[in-house]
Amino acid sequence: MTYSDEFLSTAAGAVLFVLLVAAVATDLTNHRIPNLLLLPALSLALILHTMNGGIDGLITAAGGFTLGIAMLLPVYALGGMGAGDVKLLGVVGCILGPWGAVVAGMATMMAGAIFGTTVIVWQRMRPTLQSYVAQFTSPSDIGGHAASVSRSLEHQNRATYIPYAPAIAVGTMAALWYMDYSPDRLLG
Repeated sequence: MTYSDEFLSTAAGAVLFVLLVAAVATDLTNHRIPNLLLLPALSLALILHTMNGGIDGLITAAGGFTLGIAMLLPVYALGGMGAGDVKLLGVVGCILGPWGAVVAGMATMMAGAIFGTTVIVWQRMRPTLQSYVAQFTSPSDIGGHAASVSRSLEHQNRATYIPYAPAIAVGTMAALWYMDYSPDRLLG
């Protein structure tokens, strides 16, 4: 591997790291993954793959992008997630290539199932836990307590937002571990 190849792989790793950290932060705070974050990362991934492998590198990147999108598109079509999540996995696939997109997509779905189940269970249990805590902390305020439990149950029936960028980040890291990627193999 030449110096320029090592530089390109390190650059791809840096793009992936910055993308995942920024996507998780914006998804947790704003419940969105903006195109302003995804498009530069996609452009850089395409450029790096093309610089590393020419037209074959570009085809590999495009194949990874397509498979990454395809992994989550059915869930999006059913209303289970936002388009930003789908595009994020597409950009991850663009960086990792087709096989990396598939492995990251499968690991993402497993992480998403665990995260989603945890969030739903917590939201369902929280009013009950609040009820028990309220009984022991303020037994004299029975009326106020009943109203707060009623509000909690009412809030519980609303749609549950589950940020999916953390699952994509965990799935991507699991894919990198599983595929035994090192920085010098990221574009190879």
